[in-house]
Amino acid sequence: MLLMVTNRRPLARGYGDEEQADYRYHYLHNYLGGEPGADGFGDGGRTKQDKKAFTTALLDELQRLKEVVGVHTPKVGLYIHGYNNDWQESIDELVDMHAALSREIGYDPVLVGFSWPSSGRTGRYLSDREEVRDSVPAFVRFLGDIHEFLLETERQCFSTSYCIAHSMGNYLLRKGTEYLSDHLGTPVGRVMFSETVMLAPDIAALDIERDGKGQYIADFSRRVHLYYSKHDRALKASSAKRFGANRLGRHGPEDFTNLPPNVVAIDAEKYANSNAVEVAGLKDRSGKKPSVHSSHRYQRPIVADIVHAISSVDRSLIPNRKEVAHTSEVPGQRPNHYVLS
Repeated sequence: MLLMVTNRRPLARGYGDEEQADYRYHYLHNYLGGEPGADGFGDGGRTKQDKKAFTTALLDELQRLKEVVGVHTPKVGLYIHGYNNDWQESIDELVDMHAALSREIGYDPVLVGFSWPSSGRTGRYLSDREEVRDSVPAFVRFLGDIHEFLLETERQCFSTSYCIAHSMGNYLLRKGTEYLSDHLGTPVGRVMFSETVMLAPDIAALDIERDGKGQYIADFSRRVHLYYSKHDRALKASSAKRFGANRLGRHGPEDFTNLPPNVVAIDAEKYANSNAVEVAGLKDRSGKKPSVHSSHRYQRPIVADIVHAISSVDRSLIPNRKEVAHTSEVPGQRPNHYVLS
């Protein structure tokens, strides 16, 4: 099942590249399916915000997964796209991510996209950075809605949640969890996501370390998995735009001995490189070859690792990983660095 939440400004058809006024956002359900450009939600993407109908559709699907499919504790997934995505492209990313997860999980999971007003143009990187900052208040309000929903359903042990963020979407997640922490207080006992997956994260390598700017992602997650590749040229360009700061999705953490205990880094360079993309014959929904930066959601070995992660398999028991040893002064620190084999 696909659902969408967006703070993009509505147009005659679909949504544009600017945020809505007053930090508003729309809940969209009833995905139409069909070919790219002819799909959308409801009446072609113009459905007005309807949180009640959205929640009803979501709960009905979770109940169906539990009673018909036999999923004991169904999960609600949140997907946050990166930069260089217009409205249709944000739908395409969501559809592709859903298809990849469905193939590995064995059934169609619930996946909710959050579409923020990226411009869909490669040269608008800095503009997108401003748009994602402007989207933070709306995203924080939406996270508050998720928090309330999970409290209501978890009383019945009914559902859990996970989050997958790609590229600059991790910056939105970083800022959102920071401000949500200000609102809710110290998030002890308020774990929002059972598992958080950071794909090619376009944030500073230092952010994920203890006392880093991304610590709130770890605070609101039972476990965090970040996938990086040194072959990610898009993040190399991002480093230049960010005044030379190493990007987490290309460089990995600066100091593996200084990570929060629930953070695990996965070196995906074996599959996230131009040759591997070519050999695998990867194609996105539009029939184009994905970039290395976007290849994570198309490479089956990476997606398989992600599915094990969001299924809460112990980090040391996930197959096709090899541990990378580091010397740590933290007593009892578990392995936190793996390379996909």
